[in-house]
Amino acid sequence: MGFRLLVLGFFLLTVSLNVCTCASSTIISADTNDTLIFASVIYRHGDRNINRMYPNDPYKDEIHWPDGGIGQLTKEGKRQQYRLGQYFRYKYGKLLGDKYSANKVYIQSTDTDRTIMSALANLAAVFPPTAEEVWNEDIKNWQPIPVHTVPKSLDNVLSASKNCPKYKVAYEQYLKDSPEVQRIESEYADLFSHWTEMCGANITTITDVYWLYNTLQIEQDHNKTLAHWAEEAIKPNGTMEYIATFDFKTYTDTPLLARLKSGFLLNEILEHFAQKMNSTLQPSRNIWLYSAHDITITNMLNSLSLYELHIPPYASSLHFELYKSSDDEHYIQIFYRKSDEDELSPMNIPNCGEKCTLDRFYAIYNDIIPGDFDVECSLS
Repeated sequence: MGFRLLVLGFFLLTVSLNVCTCASSTIISADTNDTLIFASVIYRHGDRNINRMYPNDPYKDEIHWPDGGIGQLTKEGKRQQYRLGQYFRYKYGKLLGDKYSANKVYIQSTDTDRTIMSALANLAAVFPPTAEEVWNEDIKNWQPIPVHTVPKSLDNVLSASKNCPKYKVAYEQYLKDSPEVQRIESEYADLFSHWTEMCGANITTITDVYWLYNTLQIEQDHNKTLAHWAEEAIKPNGTMEYIATFDFKTYTDTPLLARLKSGFLLNEILEHFAQKMNSTLQPSRNIWLYSAHDITITNMLNSLSLYELHIPPYASSLHFELYKSSDDEHYIQIFYRKSDEDELSPMNIPNCGEKCTLDRFYAIYNDIIPGDFDVECSLS
């Protein structure tokens, strides 16, 4: 699979951005005698414009969506990513080093405008140029850092969008068999019909509800005036919000679905951990950054039995960290950052606790760690 290397440049004026209040570049560990030796971080892109419109949408024209148009990262989204990059610099300073090095860090994005732009805005804060790295006197606060992508049709790891026939069959069967899916579609059939009449699109599935909710929520967040039916529909903790968040759960709600949707990314993360532990990672990088989507995070959390119904906020991040203890033992911790907190508490990994050896982690999640993609996805 060929990677396409994107080295994209853009100008960020740091005077317009919030400055991180973090005290220093330190490595946070549950035990000060233990050393963080590797990290893989999956993060959601920043604030964006609406991605889909409904027929009766008064804001479906591009004119209502500056900053690049439909689906694009907004100025606020860029600022959110810059602040997240400041946090990465604070938390992982020793792993990153003072200067960018391809031998220390690798950045991968899904092949989507908003995630690529998010990665670039993030990296502007992670690697501001030192005096000797300044390459243009007019742009002293920014330098180009490579971001790698794979076309959607080929990406079975990060975007999990490569065609997988076995997954499609299993997902369709899950939707038919799931008591909760059937209950929602039956119990709220009248609401589905009401929303269909109001928005002009056929709202017949849980995923249809999610997309309508997502569009209305973004329009409200961007100070658009909504019709009364729309305001009622997206009230906090209401039925539409519940159905929309439940939609995230469906994609990885069985071991097979989790194996074929998040398993390849999880396997890559764990392989990097094992290689780092055994000194076989080449080059011996310290950190892997994945610029992705809310569903990337929820799919992973749900696959690991760590998901509670919610939509990950913009610029939220899921951290897998590998530590070496003072007695040369290694263990994994997982952290989930949903807001701007500096100090994170480790998640409680089922059947393992806050610290988990790599062997134990493999044993717990063996049924969702796949092998070869073509073999796994074949229907034969």
